Amino acid sequence: MKWLFSKLGLLRQDKKTQLLKQDLSFFKTSVCSNAIACQWGLRKQTQVLLSQSKEAALMIRIRDASGDGTVATKVVELGPNATKAQIDIPFISGQVLLELGYRTVGSDFITLEYSFVDLGPKIIMQPELANWFSKESENIHQEMYDLATKGSALGGSELMPIGR
Repeated sequence: MKWLFSKLGLLRQDKKTQLLKQDLSFFKTSVCSNAIACQWGLRKQTQVLLSQSKEAALMIRIRDASGDGTVATKVVELGPNATKAQIDIPFISGQVLLELGYRTVGSDFITLEYSFVDLGPKIIMQPELANWFSKESENIHQEMYDLATKGSALGGSELMPIGR
């Protein structure tokens, strides 16, 4: 069967296609209990560019991409030869954008590869409202008066004789 496929040219790939397949980059992500596992491969030219630049650092940037106006970002710096990382998830729900890239000398982030991760419908935790008056003292007016006068007699009702 291989002989037939080879005669038809189905098993043969030209060298350009083989070289192109070898020189592609990729970025894979998967969610595993409170973390995102990332694995990547960079093109040879990108690896050379990063190794030659003293200031460039490989990074993964994680952003909330739920579209609800939340602006939350986490950046993790990676080693120059790293090909995988496991990162704690900064969000418990919603859409997350992971970007593999590098930061340039001018602090611009250049995205090389990206991946969207769906953590399910976004859950927004509403903060508890504080009841400021729930612990009010029964003698609050006298306490406030004492604080205001700092214990000195100002000539008000405290100077009136009692019991006449």
